[in-house]
Amino acid sequence: MEYFDVSMEILSGYLNFDPQSIYATNLKACNNYQLYSGKNAEEVLKPLQQLFKGGDIFKESDLLRHNLVVFRNGENAMQTLPPLIDVFPEAKLNLVIYHLKKEQVAEAFNLIKDIEPTAPREYILKGVVYAMYGQAQDSREHIKTAQQLFQLVGASSTECDTIPGRQCMASCFFLLKQFDDVLVYLKSIRNYFQTDDDFNWNYAIACAYTGDFK
Repeated sequence: MEYFDVSMEILSGYLNFDPQSIYATNLKACNNYQLYSGKNAEEVLKPLQQLFKGGDIFKESDLLRHNLVVFRNGENAMQTLPPLIDVFPEAKLNLVIYHLKKEQVAEAFNLIKDIEPTAPREYILKGVVYAMYGQAQDSREHIKTAQQLFQLVGASSTECDTIPGRQCMASCFFLLKQFDDVLVYLKSIRNYFQTDDDFNWNYAIACAYTGDFK
């Protein structure tokens, strides 16, 4: 439910009982990643390595090895994630994100095109890939699919009042070139993105389209 603070509170009691639990420590690290940073998350895992007597715990645990790639912003992704795609569904999604960050849009598209999304983040990621691929290939069909994926998330009762949900509706209207509607959604979340270059770029384009050049 993305209540990371609440998760941490409940988890602390369990970790007091079993501080060597790989799964509980991993969950604490994931919470720290969501709340703070990948570096902070990695620090949470270090005591596990010190307690592990059999060698390198990251080589022994597929779960920790996978998450370490995420915490390190994709470092060693191509070596680590492909063998884990059949182990963790998230491995394929994180590999898609890695390709997007490297601007390898075709590779990201080939990985995600057959994935049937079941969660908001999966819909969003597929929408982003289809939008980028559609723009790169000048394909209205793919851009329309992206618009529909964004709309599914943004119009859903569970996501319509969340920041990602509003970003999705803004993206949907952006692709439809309905920039007055784009601004309705971007203005509602602007306070959260004052220093975000990507947000400001898109906000400025929408303002320009509506004649608000200042």
